[in-house]
Amino acid sequence: MGKASSPFIMFSSILVSAHIILGCYGYALGQDKLDGASLGGEVNRLTPSYMDPLLFMAINELQIVQRSQNKDAPQLDVGATSLYVATHLMDSPSYYGLTVTSDVYGFSIQENERSGILVQINNFGYSTDPIQDGITLGWHVYPGLYGDSKTHFFVSWTKTGCYNLQCPGYVPEANVSIVPGVAIEEVSNPNGAKRAIIFKVFKDNSGDWLVHIGLDSEPNLVGRFPKSLFTNLAKEGNNIRLGGFVITRETQLAPMGSGFLCNNTKAASFSNIQLIDQNGQTSKVVQNQPTFASDNNTYSISPISIEGKFTYGGPLLQ
Repeated sequence: MGKASSPFIMFSSILVSAHIILGCYGYALGQDKLDGASLGGEVNRLTPSYMDPLLFMAINELQIVQRSQNKDAPQLDVGATSLYVATHLMDSPSYYGLTVTSDVYGFSIQENERSGILVQINNFGYSTDPIQDGITLGWHVYPGLYGDSKTHFFVSWTKTGCYNLQCPGYVPEANVSIVPGVAIEEVSNPNGAKRAIIFKVFKDNSGDWLVHIGLDSEPNLVGRFPKSLFTNLAKEGNNIRLGGFVITRETQLAPMGSGFLCNNTKAASFSNIQLIDQNGQTSKVVQNQPTFASDNNTYSISPISIEGKFTYGGPLLQ
């Protein structure tokens, strides 16, 4: 392939309104189209603070491959696809880590589509130092990147926006089988057995962010994001996001999660959500967290329960 072109994006008519639907809720940010204007030198102007999380997430997702050193990476056809997000957002002066369990699903989607989950820790800067840092863990189905419709474990980070091991940054531990990009062969069946992945990520005393992963088992150390990658995130995070995302053709919507809306008993879930403090101690997450969904009638998300669980997904009702 030739050299990849720069991504184009324009967010227009972003409408914010509260929705309550069948026990699922969130603030819906309606997005009319993704075309027309080059980000180019306007990234800093368009990239908002944590007060505008969906826009930041969408920009990050659409730029992430282009910022990689893999110049032949497939480009998003913004004229044919739309991005949907259904996430919980947590803000605090300081986060040092978390642990969370997610169901893992698999499905067949088109090459220019992708679907998966985000376990994301960010530092959106301070009034005296507005530099933004972030790390993302998750699983996704992304045929354009891997050449298949399998489910893969992935990592990414800013500012380079690299996926997996495409450029220097994330450092795998020696002799581990779970490395970024690896296929997860066994996935959940919405009508049967569930397959789960446990994420545990926290900052150690050196400033590195340690990544522990377990597939239906206790998580083990598999890699780290070195302190040298970050500015403010080397100190602490101040924003966490958990949820699903999908980039899909509008003519036939791709599944998010298990493919079912959050009120369905077959819906995908995040569970056992716990925060990790500076001393390595865990605590429950606060229930009343802001929830953002691109279109809550299409891809929805439930509140966090007292047990630290929420459901999400779509677009199927039953």
